[in-house]
Amino acid sequence: MLNSWIADKEALRTPPLGGIGTIKAGICLFFLAVIIYSNSLGGSFISDDGYFIVKNIHIKSLANIPSFFVSPTAVAFAELSHDVYRPVTAASYAVDYHLWRLNTFGYHLENVLLHALNAILLFILLRLILGNIFVAFLASAFFVCHPVQTEVVSWISGRSSILFLLFYLLAFITYALNSGKTGKALPALSLAFFFAALFSKEMAVSLPLLLLAYDIHFGGKESIKSRLTRLAPYFLMAALFVIIRFLVINRISQIGWWGGSPYHTFLTMTVVMADYVKLLIAPFKLCAFYVTTIYDSITITKVLLSIFFLIAVMAAVPFVFRISRRVSFAICIFFITLLPVSNIVPLRALMAERFLYLPSVGFYILVAILLERIAQVHAPRRGVLFRRASVILAAMLILFYSARTMARNEDWKSSEALSESMLRIDPLNPWALMSLGVAYSTQERYEEAIKPLEKSITLSDSFFAPKSILGFCYLQLGRNEDAVRILTDALKIRPHNLEALSSLGVAYANLKRYDDARERFELALKLDPFYVDGYINLATVYSVTGDPEKAISIYKKIGMITRSPEAVAIAYIRMGDVYVFKLKDRVMAKKCYEKAADLCGPGMDELKKTAINRMQVPWMR
Repeated sequence: MLNSWIADKEALRTPPLGGIGTIKAGICLFFLAVIIYSNSLGGSFISDDGYFIVKNIHIKSLANIPSFFVSPTAVAFAELSHDVYRPVTAASYAVDYHLWRLNTFGYHLENVLLHALNAILLFILLRLILGNIFVAFLASAFFVCHPVQTEVVSWISGRSSILFLLFYLLAFITYALNSGKTGKALPALSLAFFFAALFSKEMAVSLPLLLLAYDIHFGGKESIKSRLTRLAPYFLMAALFVIIRFLVINRISQIGWWGGSPYHTFLTMTVVMADYVKLLIAPFKLCAFYVTTIYDSITITKVLLSIFFLIAVMAAVPFVFRISRRVSFAICIFFITLLPVSNIVPLRALMAERFLYLPSVGFYILVAILLERIAQVHAPRRGVLFRRASVILAAMLILFYSARTMARNEDWKSSEALSESMLRIDPLNPWALMSLGVAYSTQERYEEAIKPLEKSITLSDSFFAPKSILGFCYLQLGRNEDAVRILTDALKIRPHNLEALSSLGVAYANLKRYDDARERFELALKLDPFYVDGYINLATVYSVTGDPEKAISIYKKIGMITRSPEAVAIAYIRMGDVYVFKLKDRVMAKKCYEKAADLCGPGMDELKKTAINRMQVPWMR
């Protein structure tokens, strides 16, 4: 058995990509993905989906796609626009909206189909570089059905991970196909795919390092200088992306160091790395938001054990490299692709299952190789038994993973279901309590939302989100003084949050503190000049305070800052209201209502009905 590990000859052969075996494997992987995730197709918009899709007016017109590359507020609504830069992902949402409007079925269907395509591409890549169809297929099947992938596939906002991996795999495949050959077509194509991966999600920056690891493992005898020369365009493109991202969103990190220092962040991430391994081995307590302890001392037992584990793995890599390059490369996949989310550059999340979408491939390869080794045991009279045992173990793992994933899909169907799944694991999870409050708020169950939101604030007073949502609930219940109090407190944590500023402005307007309201709306528009709701709120204040001409001029700006027909139609309806009620100009009011009705296309029936009804009310005759 040791000789088979040392030889590892299968890893050094490049098999043909065609053939009936590859076709059958691809079909199996495709249908496996579709079957497993079929019960995710009825899920609703959850959490960040609102900021990337529902509230983001820019994705509602395909003409806005070029702006996704230069305007952070076009990619996502509110504060998320300053956290991520993913124009290709935003473009995919724009296409989805064009096809499906706000019917979530289409968004989920695309996630499932792209996940299936990723599995097929992964199989092609692994067969190409590892030289073994058994290992390639098993690893790809585990990728399809492992429960840790559920967050990415069942959550519409997981699209960025699916898209970046799609282009990442294509870039890797075209690079591997060009190894040892001359010509410019494949390298140029590989770089083009890498470009698309980077602009889908920031995690793609790991590709140059992984390609270097691939060359070292399977590229034969070649100097480091020669390899770096060939990979230089990839490193340059990654650096260029970082520069562009900084110029567009004006920041690199999302937050400051966890625990206030890089040392505390480092200690915490060592534990997170070990927890990722445990999660892959035993995917039972899956959670949409992990409450991670910030560690401040290396003497803590959990920190020491995690550091020892990581050092042991790293120290073993050179030895493993000599024995089995496939195993060594699998370990490299896991750690190299986790680097972008290891809080070297601080992120808002320390640990998340979506971060494992690509790194977990290393784990799947290791499990597949282990099963392959079991099948290759040549024990007297028991060789067939070992082969059967290997197949049975593989089938049992796939069945277990698949059943667990299908059960987990149900948790991602709604905000309420997801919150309750987290609270079953941790009843004191402040994010889960906040999420439950959001679910109730979305259903207009504002009184019920208050209790979990208040409990979330009690558990984590520095947590911004529950205060902002609680303020909104108070606002909807007419408790304007309470809304002002809690929203003011929330804005001390995040002074430039658009939603909190907007809600606070509305609360002030309800209390007839119009100057305070105007100040908040103007600040919101200064932060985001494309914030349509900010213009509508500000115009309303001017209309109420006796300056209808100013209100109309603000409504007209909406047509200049967005190509969303829905937003412009709403502006014309509001403008018509000002003309008829404030200026007593029925002719201009009718023109505004007619313009609004003309702008209403497919999926805007209710808005069109509103505009037409405005023209038929008694005061318009």
